[in-house]
Amino acid sequence: MNNKTQVIVKMWFDDVNGNTYHNVNFNYNNKNYNSGLTYGYETQYKVTLKDMLIKNNLIKHESIINDYYKLRDFINDNFNYAIIDVNTEAELEG
Repeated sequence: MNNKTQVIVKMWFDDVNGNTYHNVNFNYNNKNYNSGLTYGYETQYKVTLKDMLIKNNLIKHESIINDYYKLRDFINDNFNYAIIDVNTEAELEG
């Protein structure tokens, strides 16, 4: 059985300005977290997730936060990504 938390990542390419944006949304411990409009392309959403986990004190152990490999393993062990390409900024934020 897979007990990983599902992370919904919406990605939007602004072809007018040539920028890529994403929105990271997940429910953790019965609370919803949403990054809002965030600049970044390719796998930048993983950094956004990491920052959200640390900012919201969802990772309690300093030994995990301060060790790149332990933090990477924690995220890989506990989260799955569903990546959705959207056509407009409004769809990204919705």
